[in-house]
Formats: sequence, structure tokens, C-alpha cells
Amino acid sequence: MKKTLLTATMALLMYGVACAQSCPNPDFENWNSTNNYAPDSGWYNSNVQSLTWHDSLTVWSVSGFSGHAAHIQTAIIGTDTMQAWLINSVGDPRKGIGGVPYSQQPTALTGYYRYSLPGNDSAGIMVVFKKSGTIVSTNGMMIRNASGSLLTYTPFTVPITLSVVPDTVIIAIVSSNLFGTGLQSGSWLEVDQLAFSGTGISQIIPDGNFDTWINNPVIVPEGWLSGANFNTTGVSQSTDAYSGTYSVQLVSTPGDNGSGGTRIVGAEITNGRMVSNHGPEGGLPYTHAGADTLFGYYKYTPGGTDSAAISVNLTHLGTMVGGNGITLPAASAWTLFSLPLNSMSTPDSILITIQSSSWNSTTTIPGSTLKVDHMWLKSQPLYLNELSNSAGLVVYPNPANDVLNFRFDEQETGPVSIKIYDLTGRVIDNYDYVRVPFIITLPVEPLPMGMYLYEIRNNGTVIRDKFIKK
Repeated sequence: MKKTLLTATMALLMYGVACAQSCPNPDFENWNSTNNYAPDSGWYNSNVQSLTWHDSLTVWSVSGFSGHAAHIQTAIIGTDTMQAWLINSVGDPRKGIGGVPYSQQPTALTGYYRYSLPGNDSAGIMVVFKKSGTIVSTNGMMIRNASGSLLTYTPFTVPITLSVVPDTVIIAIVSSNLFGTGLQSGSWLEVDQLAFSGTGISQIIPDGNFDTWINNPVIVPEGWLSGANFNTTGVSQSTDAYSGTYSVQLVSTPGDNGSGGTRIVGAEITNGRMVSNHGPEGGLPYTHAGADTLFGYYKYTPGGTDSAAISVNLTHLGTMVGGNGITLPAASAWTLFSLPLNSMSTPDSILITIQSSSWNSTTTIPGSTLKVDHMWLKSQPLYLNELSNSAGLVVYPNPANDVLNFRFDEQETGPVSIKIYDLTGRVIDNYDYVRVPFIITLPVEPLPMGMYLYEIRNNGTVIRDKFIKK
């Protein structure tokens, strides 16, 4: 059945693209992966945001003064500014959030740099020292000169004034002045050989020479986009699946709450588009008027009293005309969720957003883990099509009265399972065979009249389709 089912599966996927784009890739079987090389040893960078929002790199490795250096480059795409940055911890350095252990009193930060800053743009380097959670020193350097560029690696020094022995340091590097004037797309800064200097200074800056880079790929399910939090989206592919091979896993991570503290930042996926400093927008074509329901299965392990969330916005020409939202409590086994939808008028778009933490979560416990699989809209049940006889599988009669027959190609081998679902996704019959017979006959006489779905699994491949019981 390998060849036969592969052909059928391709037909199934093509039908899904044409007829059910509103809930794309609902079994999360298809994934996209983008390489994301970043400096090692705890450096966070802007690539995750720029890759997830606009598939654009803002940080990469280049030849340095010695070995490699870090290149950071601003990109402006449409109305979104992708400011490039490097930072050695999670949080806003201007507010003293985050940092790594450091317990000496340097008098300067030194290194090598080169840059190109067109117009009135400026790059910057900031060093913040803390003790017992309180900022005790903030030092920095604004990078700019009359020519707008320095194309040869040149030594720089950031003087440091520090009157006490700290316990924490934050280092942040940016390619543009996001809060000033003259922000330019294409502004770039390269840095290398970062080190602290002063009498008796021996503690190094981990990977301050930027010679070691690791790949932390950004992966998202096909047809969906993700949010981003520092070095991670929190989105991954899980083999713990309700249906098929994979589900999507969303894990909440610590982040900046914007006011000097931390909070849980929920991992997020949407069938719309991600807009920096705003959230999901847009959606996919959807014109079902009146009542509908979004179904799916989930597992959820919250951190503390956290809860996951799913929201749906129905819009027409950008104006909200309906939708709904739910929170998902803890669930250790695959659990069906249903989200009723209604619209005041006929929409043109549907925006589905799934997040691993509630929108207003204040807990500081990271790790809330949500898995979602097997989603569908009641108006578009599982985006199934009728398979042709050329696929090598014949299902008859359809409509069925007493029995439903599955005739396989004589060459098919291996165990096979068949499940029968109602239109809510509930399994009502399950059959397993140690090998593929030529014909499987299933009794359907006890079923009430209506439409049902069948699912066939063999050799790691899945076919789903519908039949009618008359």
C-alpha cells in the first residue's frame, strides 16, 4: 500500500489547499524549517523575530578582526522595523532586566567594530551592572561619524564607571537607534573580540570573540506563523500526536513584561500574519455566514495556574463581524475542544490564534506546554475529498446501507487499521488487522443515517475520506 496510499495522500493534500484554507494543515503533518545560526554561550539575538515575522535574517556571522565577528543589520519591511540586536540575557537592558553573573570592577569594555550607518542613523553598545537586583552602573557608546561608515575593523573603548563590586552584567548591542530619528533600513554594525579591561580583570565575556555559532532552526507548521520571544518561538514538532505522525507543541518561556519585571510569554501560532509590536492580523478566506464551530484535540500541562487560549476573529474588509475565544484547562490525555462561532454578517476572513498561556497571564513559572492536533471547522469537516479508483483503493457502496467494503490492491502488505468518525471527530468504531486482506467489510447498519468519516492507516501513511449511511 505504500505507493498507493502515497498517491492518495498527495491528492488529499491538493484538495485541502483548494477547498479548506481557513484551517490550514489541521493535523500539523507538514512543517517548514529555516536555519538560524547564532553566537554560542547565551547570546540572544533578533533573528527569531525577523525570521518568523518576515523570513529575514538580521544577525549572521562574518569574517572578523580575528576569526569571526557578529554582523547585525536593520531591516524595514513595509511598516515593520526589524531592528537587529545582540544581548547576553532575556529582558530590556534599559530597565535592568536580566543579566549574567559578573563580580569584578572593570574600567572599560573593549573590542573591534566596523559599520555602515546611512543618513542620520546610529548604532549603540550598552553595558549595565547590577548588584542585588539594583542597577549600580549604566555605560554606553553611540556609534556615528560624519562619513556614516567605517569599513575597516577599528578598536573601540566604552569607559565604565563602577564604584561597587557588582554581581550581574548586561551587554546589549543594536544596529539602529529605534527610539531616535533617522532610522534606516540596511544600517549595520559588526563587533568582535569583546572583553572587559582594568586592573586585575580576569573574568571573560563568554564567546565575546563570536567565533562559535550554533544552528537553532526556526520551525513552524506549514500554513501557520508563530510569535517570538528572544531566542525562541516556543513552537516545536511533537511526535505525541492524536492523529497522524505529528502535533504542534507550544511552550511558554520567560519574557519582559514591559515594566521592569518578567512574565510568562505564551508561544503562539496563527493562520494570519504576525505584526511586530502588535500581534496577529489578517487571516485566511472564509465566507461561512451564521453559526459554525472550530473543533480540535489538545493536551495541556500548565505552569502554576496558567491556562492556554484559542481565539477566532471573523472579519469583513478588516472589520470584526464575529468570533469567539476559549481558555483550555489542564488535560493529560488528548481532549476534544469545541469553540462555537457566530457572525453578525458574512465574513471574508478567519483569524485563528493559539497560545500556550492565557493572554493576561501574570505567573512567573515558565514551561506551560500545549499540544494541539486534528483541527477542523464544522463547515469544512477535515477538508476531505473523494478518492478516485486510480488510487488503487475502492470503497463501496457509497452511500451504504448495511456494509461498507474496502478493496485493496493485491500487492499491499503490513498491518492496517480503520477508524470511523462522526462529524464531531468522535471515534465510533475502530478495526485493526495484522495484514492487509484483499477486501475488508465493515458493518454500518447500526449507524444512524448521515455523513461519516473513515481513516485508514498502513505503513505509516494515512487516508481519510467520507461516506454516507442511508
